[in-house]
Amino acid sequence: MKHIITLSGDIGSGKSSVAAELQKLTAYDIIGTGRIQRAIAERRGLTTLELNKVSETDRSVDDEIDNYVIEIGKTRDNLIIDSRLAWHFIPVAFKVYLSVDAMIGAERVFNAGRSDENNPSLEATLQNNLKRQSSEDQRFYKLYDVHFRRYDNYDLIVDTSYTAPETVARKIKECFEQRNQGGEFPELWLDPRRLLPTQDMTHEAVGNKESAFDFAEPISVFVHDGLIYIADGHKKALAAHRAGMDLIPARILTANESSQSRSFGELADAVSKSMRQAWDAAMGVEV
Repeated sequence: MKHIITLSGDIGSGKSSVAAELQKLTAYDIIGTGRIQRAIAERRGLTTLELNKVSETDRSVDDEIDNYVIEIGKTRDNLIIDSRLAWHFIPVAFKVYLSVDAMIGAERVFNAGRSDENNPSLEATLQNNLKRQSSEDQRFYKLYDVHFRRYDNYDLIVDTSYTAPETVARKIKECFEQRNQGGEFPELWLDPRRLLPTQDMTHEAVGNKESAFDFAEPISVFVHDGLIYIADGHKKALAAHRAGMDLIPARILTANESSQSRSFGELADAVSKSMRQAWDAAMGVEV
């Protein structure tokens, strides 16, 4: 069995930081293809956003990165690979996706102040991230017929929006070891603050007893327009947050597991401003 962990994820999800913490836990070498991409961009006198645009018509950029990843997947072991598509080119790897709230991701990229990216403001950074994300989505689908942001491509998905890189790394190592031993583990881990309600929690008072919930049992969620909604487990998510839990296990429902009377889209559209406010108040989130 190959001991290779691939890290894909949203822009600003902290792949480099998580990789560094994961290296401390595993002593594996890190291969960061983001640096390869930036080197190609610099050599061509472009920003990474501009390089992504060029890549839509110039296949050589992707080929150069892809061939490198394929080769190391065949010839090396004990690796952590920070790459959007390494999971696709190294099918035997333990495939991890790091998810982050779009605004939090933009804040991280903006604060990083990378000289090769044109991010004069937080709003500009958010828009650049969204454009880059759209460009990557279209290019990867055109070239490889894959939707790399689909969670079902991965062995493990971890939300990094509010969780420290070392905590995320420990969770990845824990699940990686369970996989290697033939064990089972929840494939999705989320911070409760990342979740949106589908129930009105206006009258939900603080005081849920932690002992009333089995936090090892995943809550049920669904994804709509890039946002994550609770289908079942509102009170458990609240209790977990109040107990100071960074990550809780979750299970993503498929379309045929939606409410018999309403689709996921209809459930999401029914979430009113007052429901969001009540949820934020119950979570103790300042808005």
